[in-house]
Amino acid sequence: MRTAAWRTSGVSRARVRSWYVIFGWALVLGMSGCGRKEEEAFEVLRPKEPVSRIARHWVLPDFALTERSGRPVMLKDFLGKVWVADFFYTSCPGPCPMLTSRLSELHSATAGMDGVLLASITAQPEKDTPEVLSKYASRFGADERWLFLTGPKPGIYELANTGFKLGLSEQGATAEEPVTHSSKLCLVDKNGMVRGFYEGLPPESTRQILEDIRVLLKESR
Repeated sequence: MRTAAWRTSGVSRARVRSWYVIFGWALVLGMSGCGRKEEEAFEVLRPKEPVSRIARHWVLPDFALTERSGRPVMLKDFLGKVWVADFFYTSCPGPCPMLTSRLSELHSATAGMDGVLLASITAQPEKDTPEVLSKYASRFGADERWLFLTGPKPGIYELANTGFKLGLSEQGATAEEPVTHSSKLCLVDKNGMVRGFYEGLPPESTRQILEDIRVLLKESR
């Protein structure tokens, strides 16, 4: 009787051990499945592109200007493009020639890049007509990727001071320098958002702007 009882107990223990093994594998497989589901969920939430190191500032307001070719230009014409803008005037004896030289360097360096534009906006539209701008642009070998823009004076001043937040004023003007304007270059992304400002006079500015242009070109809209 004792032997039979022991054997019966042994069978029960074997079954229990089998149940533990089956339960253990089920638990492992279940946890593995949960892990895959969580990984898939995180895959959905994971951003498709790295977060840009370049700050986002503000979106430019719409504007209506005229290119040296005579065609109208608005903000929508820049959407989908990465572009660099500056304010200058053709008779400027101060920083303007150096600013234009910086843009000329960018014009050459971005020749093989799709989706990059440059925009030089006159700060003296009453004198810088499309014809004057066209002659000035030809001195620097500017093609259609480099726009020279003029337009109504109030609109340009509003765009400079409120849109780009770059100072443009006639206060303190002299006969030699009738306009005071910023010497900074502004980088704008594909959505018309201001992304950075760069001192336009130092030669090293060109290298930094080029690096940031390449970053913005990789961003999706």
